[in-house]
Amino acid sequence: MTRLEFALVVAAGVCALLLLLVRPQAGPPPSPYCRGGPPLSGVYHPQRLDVKKRCAIATGVVTTVKFEAFDGDVHVGLRTGAENLVVEVIPQDRAAVPIPDTGARVTVVGPKVWDTAHNWPEIHPAWWISSGRIVPASAQEIARVESLLRDTRDIQGQEANNG
Repeated sequence: MTRLEFALVVAAGVCALLLLLVRPQAGPPPSPYCRGGPPLSGVYHPQRLDVKKRCAIATGVVTTVKFEAFDGDVHVGLRTGAENLVVEVIPQDRAAVPIPDTGARVTVVGPKVWDTAHNWPEIHPAWWISSGRIVPASAQEIARVESLLRDTRDIQGQEANNG
């Protein structure tokens, strides 16, 4: 082996060692309530949401709670100190994710997104809220959101076929 070949082997070895030492290691998720799969699964019109963080945690005081008739989401206003967030619980999760009371201090977990239609930050969908009461969606609300999701998929499929 020539000196050049030896130097190349040593350099390659050093590079490999450096990659192992400085490569960022995947750490645990920020919360055990983080979900796998697409973060916006079950969200109506997900294309309006820009995912900023796949799984985020926010703590604050609930300022408002509003049940939306159109898509069955529950909108929770959350003042965190750093910002005001809209937290949305989708109908499919309402049997497991509690709806907090106005004035309560809560922690929420879910994807942090920017709602481009409304120009504000959200946790949407909320995968976990630390306190509140379970208010399952009615059969009509579930049927409504399933219809909206189906219609959205049909429109997206038509656009893909025409595009």
